[in-house]
Amino acid sequence: MRYNELYRIIPNISRKMLSEHLKELENDALIVRCQCDRKNQRVEYSLSEKGVSLLPLLEHLQDWGLTNIKNVLSIQEMVAITLS
Repeated sequence: MRYNELYRIIPNISRKMLSEHLKELENDALIVRCQCDRKNQRVEYSLSEKGVSLLPLLEHLQDWGLTNIKNVLSIQEMVAITLS
């Protein structure tokens, strides 16, 4: 994906934070940055092999979250009430 595509689909992120996170992910070898067109400075990001290997784990986390969302929200509400 291109930088602006990522910026549009990630809610509530500043351009600075997106750039910082992309650099961290690249340094951790989870994504690959490809400068596809030097003249127009077109840059695209994709998952590396290492990044792709995380997908099953992320899918399990998503499944767990969807299964437990009501319980998690109830706990958050109880904590909010306790703190107020």
